[in-house]
This record gives sequence, structure tokens and C-alpha cells, in this order.
Amino acid sequence: MKGVVYLGESRVEVREFPRPKPGPGMVVIEMKAAGLCGSDLHKYHNTQKWAEGREGMISGHEPTGIVAETGTYVKNVAVGDRVCVYHSIGCGHCPVCLAGTPVFCDHEGAFGRTLDGCHADYMATEAKYCLPLPDEFSFAVGAQLACTAGTAFAALKKIPSRAGETVVIFGLGPVGLAAMLMSDALEYRTIAVDINPYRVALAKRVGKGTVINGNETDAGDAVGELTQGTGAKGVIECSGSAAARSQAAAVAGLHGTVVYVGAGADTLCVDFLDILRKELTFRGNSVYSIQEYFELVDFVRNHRVPLDELVTHRFGIEQAPEAFSLFNSGETGKTVFIWD
Repeated sequence: MKGVVYLGESRVEVREFPRPKPGPGMVVIEMKAAGLCGSDLHKYHNTQKWAEGREGMISGHEPTGIVAETGTYVKNVAVGDRVCVYHSIGCGHCPVCLAGTPVFCDHEGAFGRTLDGCHADYMATEAKYCLPLPDEFSFAVGAQLACTAGTAFAALKKIPSRAGETVVIFGLGPVGLAAMLMSDALEYRTIAVDINPYRVALAKRVGKGTVINGNETDAGDAVGELTQGTGAKGVIECSGSAAARSQAAAVAGLHGTVVYVGAGADTLCVDFLDILRKELTFRGNSVYSIQEYFELVDFVRNHRVPLDELVTHRFGIEQAPEAFSLFNSGETGKTVFIWD
């Protein structure tokens, strides 16, 4: 089979691998769609030494496909089932793993980072990480449910808003775009901000709210004008930019909630008076829980969230160098590998 590996220094390579075999409690998934995530770019840009230390590990952590083979003791899925695969893994026995949040496990790992991932024709996983993908969802949507849309959903849940209240989203990569569509579905007054003209245009095309190009309009001034000076009830920061992190607190209104999602800058510079005088609540958001996957499926189905419209580029696995390069440029929405 073919699989993608990081070479370091913003390079990837497609290599031949043996098809994996399922051990006890494991399954092999035939990939149908696998997404590229913003966190993949951190690995993409890493050093050659880092990449060599991974010894040819296959990239990718947004898997969706069909169960092709099962090992012994597998009860929850069968050959032919359509599945997403939860991308964060843990020890399986500690309190946070048993609560469905292995991302917080002391022994946390992830596909494409600590073990072979989904940018390949087939991938192996413990069966317990397989989550059912309803027939009405495309595999390209499934790839979003596996990570980016789930992360957006979990972040939005942390904001105690009601229909008609203002929610501001900074950063319109795949997570921010998904958060924007879900905010629209909840009938919030959505204001979305980015500095990339391509993503600003995409957000204007698929979203219902106000979209601001932060290079052309000061986001703080715009939010103040649109809210008559009251600020936003909730803010989700998805860009990882130090400037956007600061702006997120500045545009929040009295008793507002700011949720930080985007990795990137190492610092958080917030005016302390924003926190004190507006009594702001700050939350972090690291992906989502296994339970929230099922809530997300119901939410997307019941609210008809058009996640398919976020997929702008589809590639075959053999086109991985081109796919990574284009996704890195920011001139895409959601980018996925697709298998016929």
C-alpha cells in the first residue's frame, strides 16, 4: 500500500508499505477520506532530524473509511462498517481515558504523531476508537467529524450563549470555518475574522454572518460598531496568532467567555483590565471527547450543517507533496485525501 511520511523541512514523501494486519482487539480500516489538519503543518515544518526519528511513521489523524478486517475479540464493529476513528489514544485504564477523553491521559498519543496514521491506503487501530459514521454523511464530512469539526463543536459548547447573541470567531482555517457554520446553525449573530483573502471569501460564500478581513478593517472597531459597544457574548480564537489572542479578549463583552483553540504562538498577551472590568471567563479547548462525537453527529444532522461546503480540495494519496504544499499556503478550505 501507499503511505505518506514527513521528511522534515516542509517536505513529505509517498512510500510503499506492507498492508497492516489486525492483532487482538484491533481492526484494519480501508481509507475512504483522510483530512489535512492545521496541526499537521507543525509536523510538516519540523526538522529533518525530527522526521528521521519517527523512522518513516505514516502521517495523518483524521481517518474515515470502511472496516476491512478485524482481529480476535472485536465486538463493536464488523467488516463493511463505515467508521470514523477517534484520533487521540491513551492507556485505556485511567480516569480520563475511561471518561472518553484520552487526550488528557499521561500516556497520550495520536495517529500520525506516535503511531502510523491515516494518510495511507489502510490503517490499523484498536477497535474501541472506531466510531460509527451514518450513511447520510459523506466520507469527506466524516474526516471533519474525526477532528476539526469535533474540536469546533466542543469549543462552541463552552460558550453559554443564546440565539441572537454575538459570537466572534478568529481564524478561518478548517476549525474556525466549522465553528462559524455551527454558530450560524445555533442562530447566533456570527462575526468571523481572518486576514487571508481566500478564506475570507470562502467564509462569505458559505456562512450567514459578518466576515471581516482583519488586514483591511480593525476587528475591535468592527465588533464594537456591530454590537453598539457591548462586545461579544462569546469568542473562539482558532488562529494561534498572538495578536488575535489579545483581540479575542478585547472584543469580548461584559461577562463574556473566550475559548482558545489555536496552537501557535507561545505567549498570551491580554490586557488585565479586560479580564477584571468585564469579568471575563477564559477556557482552553483541546479537541473533543468521544461522547461529544455522538452529540456532534446529532447536531450536524439535526441542524443540517453544510460541512461538505468547506471541502475545497481533494487529492489522491500519491499527490501528497502537492496537497501539503497547497494546504500550507492557506489558499484552501478543508483539504482531504480521497480514495474511490
